[in-house]
Amino acid sequence: MRATSDIATFSFRYVLPGETIFGKRDGAIGRTLTLDDTDVPWDQLLETVVRENRLGLVLGIGVKTGKRLGKYLSDGRVVVISPAGMSAGQLKRALDRRISVLEAEQRRAQLIAEGQEHLVRSVECPVCKATVDLSGLEPTRYVYCRFCESIFADAPKHVTDGRVHRTCEECGMFDRIQSYPEFYFYFLLVVYGFSYKQRFLCDSCAHQLFFKTLLANFLFVVGIPVSVWVKVKSLRGREPMFDALPDGNHHAKAGRYQEAVPIYKRLLHKHPDHPGILTNQALAQLHGGHEQAAGETLARALAACNSYLPALQLLQPAERRA
Repeated sequence: MRATSDIATFSFRYVLPGETIFGKRDGAIGRTLTLDDTDVPWDQLLETVVRENRLGLVLGIGVKTGKRLGKYLSDGRVVVISPAGMSAGQLKRALDRRISVLEAEQRRAQLIAEGQEHLVRSVECPVCKATVDLSGLEPTRYVYCRFCESIFADAPKHVTDGRVHRTCEECGMFDRIQSYPEFYFYFLLVVYGFSYKQRFLCDSCAHQLFFKTLLANFLFVVGIPVSVWVKVKSLRGREPMFDALPDGNHHAKAGRYQEAVPIYKRLLHKHPDHPGILTNQALAQLHGGHEQAAGETLARALAACNSYLPALQLLQPAERRA
């Protein structure tokens, strides 16, 4: 296991909605995470999320925030920062490595105290270098890293990089995720303006965004090039081995189960028992009203990767319904 993080100190700026950025502050990675005037225990750093070069940190209710940090909290427990001198991704990986090591060590100590040391097992994620705790789990074909959402097997050539391919936050389907601009231009007599934001979508959702913004901007030519760029970006640079995913996902979300499943089965020939593709197939079956078939497909996904969180989360509501 990695005992320490490779970043001891860092500088950052607070970011508030509307991209208001404030003066530079100091942070440190040690026995706690130090953010300006606040010490965050590692078990109280609940989530780290990167958006462009912004890092969102979700703090637990047990954190006693200092006066300065407290002014920049949003939604109660979320603080957004912009690291200085490094990317948000670099800082996220450093934080995740520290959290993952501590979690694995705590689990190891617990099992040893219970006389079950033989259940202790962990591996290092080849993408983000976090420690993936697999204690108590049987070995499966794939391993899922919840920190970077990568899926990997023993050999590095079997890595699905979660920085590129992961679960879409909007539709819940596994696919390539990219940032896309959502741009609208309006003109009402003497009043004109625009709205803009970045969205992180799979290529199938980007197709829907393209039509939505194209229709909204149709009367005003200014916005049409941005809409067209969304479509072009969603089609360019796809990895050939995953090229058919957007088509399968598009059919799945529309409830066209019989059209989606054959696409996923062809993809599974290239990626045998890939849990992301199997979970998409289960979603297609659910959207098509085939709950029993979806449950069987999810069981197959978990047999291939028993740590695959998206499949576990999808299975829980189905179990409650049963």
